[in-house]
This record gives sequence, structure tokens and C-alpha cells, in this order.
Amino acid sequence: MRYALHGMCSLHNNIVSDIRLAKETGYQGLEIHTDKLWRYIHAGFTSQDLKARLEKADITPTAIDIIGSVEASDKATQQKVFKEVEILCAFAQDIGAPTIQLNAFEALNGLSVEDNIKITAQNIQHIADIGKEYGIRFQYEGAAWTPIAKLSDYFRLYDAIGRDNFGFVLDTWHFWASRGASPEDMAKIDKSFIYNVHLSDGKRPARGQPWVDEKELRGYILGEGDIPLQEWVEAIKSTGYDGFYSGEFLNDQLWESDHYDIAEAMLNGMKKLVEPQSSSR
Repeated sequence: MRYALHGMCSLHNNIVSDIRLAKETGYQGLEIHTDKLWRYIHAGFTSQDLKARLEKADITPTAIDIIGSVEASDKATQQKVFKEVEILCAFAQDIGAPTIQLNAFEALNGLSVEDNIKITAQNIQHIADIGKEYGIRFQYEGAAWTPIAKLSDYFRLYDAIGRDNFGFVLDTWHFWASRGASPEDMAKIDKSFIYNVHLSDGKRPARGQPWVDEKELRGYILGEGDIPLQEWVEAIKSTGYDGFYSGEFLNDQLWESDHYDIAEAMLNGMKKLVEPQSSSR
């Protein structure tokens, strides 16, 4: 199995330091944090500069995470997003990153799920068409508290988009916390839809209770939260998925800890879940 360091695990690092961190702690890939990538670009560095760094370290860029606001209905935000897509697709093509993550958030709160899907799908159709020109695909992640968070709605969104370079990232916390899918549902997904997998642990509000700050719910190393992660991982593995896994959390104290300790802990946690027999030897 292959593992990618998620840039969220070392939030206050820069992207070059993330490459070194991934290499020295035993990862094969890096899921690139978009804020870090924009800082790198705005500092005057090029895709060829980053490609050279990645190749020297033998680290695969598994995805660029994220482009948000893909649900926007106002023209100004849409055009801003489409411009970002154009720039990041060209960059991704140059460095060999096959996938860019898309997130829809809460700009359409108050509208029905159907209208959320309709408007979001229209935007993603345009995004996917831009990506097609660069050979880039897009993975969707619905944050647990947003309108398009259930697996059934992922598929409705997929059908509405109708593009072959659009699929999903399966995030254990988002599906579990939203009660939007079960391990049994995961096991039924055709692996062709699964572009990447995020393993994250945590808590969730009781039924009927409001959402609190995400960091209060997702601030856990794998195995320290409430999710029965082994069940979820076994279900995902049963699909035949053989791509990258990356571990993710949101926690101020962990971000201020030693990045090497945290990266190693997340990698060990993933290996125990994905390769339980080899990890127990």
C-alpha cells in the first residue's frame, strides 16, 4: 500500500519542508496543501522548481487539496474559482499531480439539496472541462456539515456533472460525522469512483445537536477518536482500491508539536489499519 503525507498534518510548514518531511518519515507521496502552494507560487517559484524537489526526494504528488467555493452562484466568485482552476491545472500537469480536490461549502445554505447539486454541478462541469485540457481529474469532498455530504448525494452530483474526470475522495470522518454513509455503503462503491482516501478520526455531535468548530471534532491522531476505523478501512479495501491513503486532522496543539513525531504517528496509524497483519509482526 502507498501513503501520502497530507499537508494539513504539518499546516505551518512550507511546501518544500513538506517534501522533506514526507521523505524522511517514510511516505511515498504528498497531498499538497493549496495555501502552501499559492505561497510558493506568489514567492516566485515555478512548477519546474517544485517538480525538481519532488523528483529528487522520489515523492509522488498525489493531489492538490483544495479548490473551495465550487458551489458559488455569483459570477465574480465563479470567475475567481475558474481562474484558480486554470492556474492550478497547469501547475499540476507540470509536476505530475493527477488530481485536484474540490469542496463545496455553505454559500447555498437555505436552498434545497437539489438546487445545491444543480448549481454546483454546473460549476464543476466547467471546471472539469478546463481540467480535461490539462489531463487533470477532480475529486469531490463534501464537508460533513454542508448540503452535499451524503454518499447518495455524491452520486447525484456525479450524474448531474456527466464528466469522466470527476470522482470522489473518501474521507472517513466526513462520512461518519454526517451520518452520510456506512462501511457497508463504502464496500459497494465501484473503485473507479475512488480517486483518494483520507483517514481521519474524531467525534461528532449527537443527533439533533448543532455543529461546533471543526477543530473540536477532528483533533485526533488515528485511533484516538470514536470512529470504528478498522471497519471503514476494510470496507474500502474490499472495493479493490489500491491507491494512496493519507491521514488528516485539525488541531492547534498537534500543529504546534514536532512535525516529524506527528507525521510518523499518522503513518503508523494508517499502516495498522490498512496493513494490520504486517503491522503486528
